[in-house]
Amino acid sequence: MIDIKPQSALEQPIYMLTKATACPYLDGKVEKRIATDISTNKKIYEELSINGFRRVENWMYRPVCDNCSACKSYRVDIGKFKITKSLKRILKNFENFSYSLEKNISTKENFELFKKYQLVRHAGGSMSDMDEVEFASMIETSPINTSLLEFRDEYKSLIGTILLDINEKNLSAVYSFFDPKFNKLGLGNYMIIQCLLFGQSNKYKYLYLGYYIEELSSMSYKSRFKPGQIFNNNEWIDF
Repeated sequence: MIDIKPQSALEQPIYMLTKATACPYLDGKVEKRIATDISTNKKIYEELSINGFRRVENWMYRPVCDNCSACKSYRVDIGKFKITKSLKRILKNFENFSYSLEKNISTKENFELFKKYQLVRHAGGSMSDMDEVEFASMIETSPINTSLLEFRDEYKSLIGTILLDINEKNLSAVYSFFDPKFNKLGLGNYMIIQCLLFGQSNKYKYLYLGYYIEELSSMSYKSRFKPGQIFNNNEWIDF
């Protein structure tokens, strides 16, 4: 499944299988993950990403659920990405907004925005009860180059953040959150557009956007960003 060639026996990654838990996405399903700690072996990050893994703090994981393969990693070809008419309309909605790349340091401002986002968008979810210490760990614990892409309105108020892994060739949106009052204007999509444009200006190859589940309308926005690929049966195919 995964062909990773360590330079020495000490670099051989150790993979663990998690216990089955209720699936956070599909009712009636259970989730299992294969995971490995990369805190002392960060060189394998790129290879794991190519093999459909995602990062959370020091861990890389991928679903390996029994009788279900609904979760597909989704990535966008940054160099070939083009802004469609619908995406141009979203850009116009936020033409007075700005963004900046900041160090991945947790702030009160970011935490309060995160809590507001969770309360409206994911109340009762696994992350909705995170406290400030847990949030800081999510933001700051990373063995690789990670930054915050922060978005601000015309009054310089923080309205959105992407926790962004920046590798030599690729970008990965680890997690994003934003002010829910801008949802109908397409703020989440706007943030991804700007992330892709940032990637184009800096010659990155792919932007990884996490998992895509066809049955979930809440994930359909990812397919708006083309050309895209999904990781299916251990290979990337055009989507």
